[in-house]
Amino acid sequence: MQTKLFVALLFFLVTKVLAGGYQGALERVWLFYAYQIDGLNEPSDQTLGWKCLKWDTVKEECKSSKKGSNGWVMCKGTAPGKRCTFSELTNFLGGTGRTETFMADSKGNTLPLTDTHPDPEETAKRVLTHYLATPKGNVQDWAGYKFILAGKDNYVNSLRKVASVVTKAGSEGKNTGTNKAFFEMFAATTTQIKNARIGDTGPYLIARAEDKLHPRGITVYTESISPGHSPADPTRIWKTVDWEKTMSQAVASGKFTKGQIMQITAQVRSDYYKDTTDTRANEHRVVIKAFKTAETKAKGCL
Repeated sequence: MQTKLFVALLFFLVTKVLAGGYQGALERVWLFYAYQIDGLNEPSDQTLGWKCLKWDTVKEECKSSKKGSNGWVMCKGTAPGKRCTFSELTNFLGGTGRTETFMADSKGNTLPLTDTHPDPEETAKRVLTHYLATPKGNVQDWAGYKFILAGKDNYVNSLRKVASVVTKAGSEGKNTGTNKAFFEMFAATTTQIKNARIGDTGPYLIARAEDKLHPRGITVYTESISPGHSPADPTRIWKTVDWEKTMSQAVASGKFTKGQIMQITAQVRSDYYKDTTDTRANEHRVVIKAFKTAETKAKGCL
């Protein structure tokens, strides 16, 4: 009972983190690089940096309006071509001013508002600090209709659409010369977000695996998730279950055959992700898988 109460409390805390937190701040940088890559397309083909003025939550569509393009407006800023800077884009998404000095280089030095290559980690830490000081106390979620032309209120599909814009631009040969850096930083940021999400959900997965496997005499081994802790909070250690080592050591103990341990661990994972009474674990897994897919595709553009 104590173990169940512990993992329930832990998962509650993890869920609060996943509602925004450091990875949410990283996503702001991720969206900025995607936005700049989309800016390499012809203006008529650009689909990122748009939002619906009034979203109909019942019909799940943008309400028609004479304003903008039938209710959709594009982020307009002070960058060349009236494009938006990073702070202007975060303001467009909501929760910040238009001239916040969020961007920083890899050493933490402040970059000009017009810079186009912010360091993901250092910039995300500043974005997070800003949101933690707001009344809501965390990074606000972003919906597809607040960033993607004709976007919907489906987070995972929105992630896929953003990634698709980048991979399409790469397939069209726009990832060359000075523009290649945009694709490299998009890929790097994707990896960092993936790691942050795996790292933050890791403690709950470890607790569940130990709860199910220790009684059967199986030791649960863990692995560190790069960089080993949250850059925003060094006390938050990032690790998850090392399933390969857990299984190999169980077989090496002589207590289980390879087939037996594969079946046992598969059942533990299935019960964890397919729990019909609490779908949060599976929801987090779907998001992580979306970023893993985006990571693979983004690296394919390099």
